[in-house]
Amino acid sequence: MTNKKLIIYGNGQMARMFLHFARLEHEVVAFTVDRAVLADPVIEGLPVIPFEELETRYPPADHCLITAVGYREMNGLRARKHSEGLAKGYAFASYVHSSVVRHPGVSVGENTIVLDHVAIHPYTQIGNSVFIASNASIGHGCRIGDACWINSGVAIGGESMIGDASFLGINATIGDNIRIERQCFVGANTLVTRDTLAEEVYVSASGERFPLSSQAFLQFIARSAR
Repeated sequence: MTNKKLIIYGNGQMARMFLHFARLEHEVVAFTVDRAVLADPVIEGLPVIPFEELETRYPPADHCLITAVGYREMNGLRARKHSEGLAKGYAFASYVHSSVVRHPGVSVGENTIVLDHVAIHPYTQIGNSVFIASNASIGHGCRIGDACWINSGVAIGGESMIGDASFLGINATIGDNIRIERQCFVGANTLVTRDTLAEEVYVSASGERFPLSSQAFLQFIARSAR
């Protein structure tokens, strides 16, 4: 954890949510976004500063950055703002919730957010600008590339590789020793058991509506169980 005061890049739902996590470990002093998308001048009592003016108002010597934006542009926005912040002279913080066990040999890059109750098994390497939501599980020896988005409930088997800027939706499952190449999109509740090529999309069928009301369905299954 850095001693510098923290500025969050973002002004959407993710940035507002992440503020409550970041305040557990950092002194958060402001938000920042590009002037073209600046809407509210204040969020949760903190000023929102145009990114173009940031270094003149919050010097890099005393402040660090972290990006809290979604997977827009297939995670490209988060990666780009990391590069632009570095060019301005800012260091980037990372955030790993205190509930996450930090095994020896596990590495986490900068500008990465790992929320609560994520299991990261030994020998795993996580890149820069990665977002990992609550209750994900990452097996031993995995490599997570830069700018990936890993949603809640995702399970990744041991020794698998997730390529840069890939997206794994809620409850997606990746088998062990699988290579997910860069910029793949794996939808919610989708199982992948073979290697992919770059920029592929894997989406499972969504649940179908059963042609009974909930109360009639309970009566139906009760009769079936007799």
